Amino acid sequence: MSTPCLSLHRVAYDPIAAAFRAEAQIVDARGIHRRPILWRGPTTAEFKRIATGLRDAALSAG
Repeated sequence: MSTPCLSLHRVAYDPIAAAFRAEAQIVDARGIHRRPILWRGPTTAEFKRIATGLRDAALSAG
């Protein structure tokens, strides 16, 4: 069993949804998977919190 590799692309804040949006790309033994993800949080959140929220959302979506 291999460890999946996650990368986040096109990260942006959507003020209408009050959320960060990104495209998650996950590479695992089955291939490359891309999916849109959303993490609700304030623009004042620290980078680490935003990155962690987006990562958790990407990994729980699959």
